[in-house]
Amino acid sequence: MSEARELVEQHNRIFNERAWAEASQVCSPDLVMVEPSAGTVHGIEAFIGYAQGFAQAFPDSRLEVHTLIEGDSRVVVEGAYTGTHTGPLAGPQGTVPPTGRTLTLPYCEVFEVSAGRIASKHVYYDQITFAAQLGLLPEPAPAS
Repeated sequence: MSEARELVEQHNRIFNERAWAEASQVCSPDLVMVEPSAGTVHGIEAFIGYAQGFAQAFPDSRLEVHTLIEGDSRVVVEGAYTGTHTGPLAGPQGTVPPTGRTLTLPYCEVFEVSAGRIASKHVYYDQITFAAQLGLLPEPAPAS
């Protein structure tokens, strides 16, 4: 098992266990995360705040890895983010109140490792699927 894979597995465990204090052991202080709704997040503290926001909105959430492909310094993960929206979720257009709906959101992440830490993380998911599962989109018009 590569060092990069071990770091990504630790990253997922830290999120699933909410072990935020351990994040600096696997992520660079200068971590850069690119994510569809948040844009570019710079630094480990900002990343932890982002992760805590999702954990607050989805207290039972988990990262479930389906496929993991590793290279020397890069790891690609295909998985699903699952949880129930029972807390407020801060978003670009303001805070979304709890909907009580469950979410199973397919995602892909590309991690880059440098100097023994995760240096960057690019997250890909369908924002329409995310919003639709939470009931945040209007119902489609019936076919005429």
